[in-house]
Amino acid sequence: MHFAYNCLIIAKKREGLLSFFPTQPHDLMKKNWLSLFESWVNQQTTLCWLLFLFSSFILHFLYMHHANLLVEEAYYWNYAQHLDWGYIDHPPMVALLIKCFTFLLGTNEFAVRAASLACWLVSAFFTYKWSELIHPQSGRYALLLLAVLPFFFVHSIVMTPDVPLISAWSACLYFIYRALILNQKHQWYWAGLWLGLGLQSKYTITLIPLTTLCFIIYYAPLRFWLTRKEPYLAFCISFLLFSPVLYWNAQHEWISFIFQSTRRFHDTKSTSLHQLILVVLLFISPLGFWSLWELGNKIRTLPAMTMNALSFIHFFTWLPLGFFLMYSLNHQVNFNWSGPLFLALIPWLAITIQEHPIKKSLWFILLTILLMVYSSIFLCITYNKLPLIQQKILLKVIDWDNLIEQFHHVAVQAEKEYQQPVVFVPLDNYPLNSELAFYQEKMLGQKRINNKYPCMGAHLFQRESLMYRYWYPQQKTKALLILLAKEPWRFADPNVVNHVLVKSSLKMLWSQGQGQKIQNIPYYYQLVELKPHQSSA
Repeated sequence: MHFAYNCLIIAKKREGLLSFFPTQPHDLMKKNWLSLFESWVNQQTTLCWLLFLFSSFILHFLYMHHANLLVEEAYYWNYAQHLDWGYIDHPPMVALLIKCFTFLLGTNEFAVRAASLACWLVSAFFTYKWSELIHPQSGRYALLLLAVLPFFFVHSIVMTPDVPLISAWSACLYFIYRALILNQKHQWYWAGLWLGLGLQSKYTITLIPLTTLCFIIYYAPLRFWLTRKEPYLAFCISFLLFSPVLYWNAQHEWISFIFQSTRRFHDTKSTSLHQLILVVLLFISPLGFWSLWELGNKIRTLPAMTMNALSFIHFFTWLPLGFFLMYSLNHQVNFNWSGPLFLALIPWLAITIQEHPIKKSLWFILLTILLMVYSSIFLCITYNKLPLIQQKILLKVIDWDNLIEQFHHVAVQAEKEYQQPVVFVPLDNYPLNSELAFYQEKMLGQKRINNKYPCMGAHLFQRESLMYRYWYPQQKTKALLILLAKEPWRFADPNVVNHVLVKSSLKMLWSQGQGQKIQNIPYYYQLVELKPHQSSA
């Protein structure tokens, strides 16, 4: 025991990395593991910070490069192939970002996702600056939370409209804080600029101006802003940036606003409150939830925080969260909707880490566990060889590259056999169509295939196909159709059966899992032609 301990002391003197060890062996026995860890964390904070950030970025690059596109990502890549000022389900920012990075980096998974990392850097910049404004030295902990907490980790890997939304949200919080709390009137214009960019990303950001208005009305010292020009000019800036989306909607019967408003607010007579609470626990962890509860009840304030800063964080966290809590009482809440609002909570969490050594240790333990979980998921996806795990856990982790190659081979053989042009018609609303378009384009660029086959949407049979209804309107076609679906029942739909002439039996292809190519779930296809009176419709 004494020999081992003396070795540690020598290592401590030579390397300087074990300075948390006490000078006597019996002192070491008195300390529990948590106090040892706490002592080491407090003395090696910079080293821990660098290790966490480095590990997070390594995982980011591994996921971004190796994982096939999610169906949502492939759908937004199709946005970028049909650039416009609006789409039925979202504004155009995600399409513009994907278009820019794929133009520079080519058609591949990393290029589609590269914008998510760029947007994370923007979010990190503003979150760091805001945390430092409130409490110096807390910014580095804000970066850690932004790099590792589940919601922000995932949304800096995948590319969805939430990614630019998070960047715009963080910028708005930073500039509105400077305008309201620090009384810097010119910051309103920057806030208006970023609000406009946020409205080009996702309509959820309307919660920011609504919360700002409520904050100004609620706190009497801030009401003078209602008579100043700066907030109104900021609104004009954001409106100007948002006007192309308004114009597109006006040209399309306000379809996007209807899709995201009346449809969302239709009473479903079902509650998802319990699910929302679980999502909050997942997004910010139990430790974050504890800090959120402290903030909501104002159990105590930290000496480093002013009451104004605390009130701002309190308002911009709890008011949007309150909206989603009320909405969840009789509606389903998508898991990603509430995520951006926790940007307002990040400085509070960062300051509690900075000010409380025990909380810092607990957070560092939690962040370590999270990074281990992310690593385990990646290793499981990449190296799993057990069919049971694939079927029970990784069922949706499909090797789309392989599956689309199989579909393309079917199309090649059908074209040779029937001597007709071939068109894919997926019978779902967007997943298969999206993956078909992306992976055919990718394989064509890699010279693995000689041509791409066009796709049409399920609207051909009066079914929902989202933007494919606009991109590929129902038109005259005498091509051989390859109907595709994951569910066999879709082929028996009367809207399909009554409009086609069947050319082959229902056949099956097996998808594979990513990584070790384990057999996953079957997909089905059938060769048909439109009936004569339909082909000219």
